[in-house]
Amino acid sequence: MLRAALVLLASGVALPATAHDSRPLSVQITQQSADLYRARLRVPPTVAEDDHPSLTWPANCRVVSHRVTPDSVIPDELAVARCADGLEGRTLRIHYPLYNPSLSTVFRLTSSHGSVRTQVLPPDHPAWTVPAESTWQRVAIGYFELGIRHIWTGIDHLLFVSGLLLLAGNMRGVLLAITGFTVAHSLTLCASVSGLLHPPQAPVEAAIALSILFLASEIARPAPDGFARRYPLLVASSFGLLHGFGFAAALREAGLPANDVALGLFSFNLGVEIGQIVFIGVALAVFWPIAKAMKSRAATDPRWGYALGVPAAFWLFQRLAALT
Repeated sequence: MLRAALVLLASGVALPATAHDSRPLSVQITQQSADLYRARLRVPPTVAEDDHPSLTWPANCRVVSHRVTPDSVIPDELAVARCADGLEGRTLRIHYPLYNPSLSTVFRLTSSHGSVRTQVLPPDHPAWTVPAESTWQRVAIGYFELGIRHIWTGIDHLLFVSGLLLLAGNMRGVLLAITGFTVAHSLTLCASVSGLLHPPQAPVEAAIALSILFLASEIARPAPDGFARRYPLLVASSFGLLHGFGFAAALREAGLPANDVALGLFSFNLGVEIGQIVFIGVALAVFWPIAKAMKSRAATDPRWGYALGVPAAFWLFQRLAALT
């Protein structure tokens, strides 16, 4: 039962390109004058070419120019529209030709005098009615929800956390590993978003896959004196730095409101942590009693390592190939 549960989680490899690439669809609109708006639609590379979404303007708007700028990583769709009476109270819509591949949408409207209105929409909400003004509560809730969605759709991150739980062995080990991991990825998330550190994303994603593969090898060859079992805090903290850069990629694509950078960053990171805590709580509540009933044999079964290692190895080779 335990192995089957982890295999279900690892089955995210069926959609390998989406692993930890849960960046949202980004719609950034800038008001050029009283009735002129420029929109930039950024589509994550995980979206199939025949399913690229488009922006539908409200009825009072007339598109005066439109073009797509291909990019090796993320294509940009640029449009300029004239909107009589502006956009306040009007509804903008996102349309996918086939289906929405479970992407959140971040709308960001910057007015001509510099104020910013931001809204994060879940996949089942394709429309945004522009509010008269933004509030700090709306910003906080939107980025908090984005953080939760990012962690719950990051299959490789969840597999890494699962590996930490398997190696911890006891509650003290779990607390040490998760605390180190949380502090480390929070540091690099903040450093990356603030511009202090900005490593290339492709090598970071390959290193994240390697971190899961390392844990898998430690689990597949259980030994009391294994490096990860002896130094769970060091291992979790070191790899947590890498995962923080992965989180930062999603937040950079969403963008942060110019007047509420600290609030947006704090809310996103809080959402990531709450989502992670919920996942850990469910995992412990379900698996720990079963492992205890089986006299802990399940927690040390080396076949757990293969369940983690197979998708991790696939992602590693896939991401290394993307570097060439």
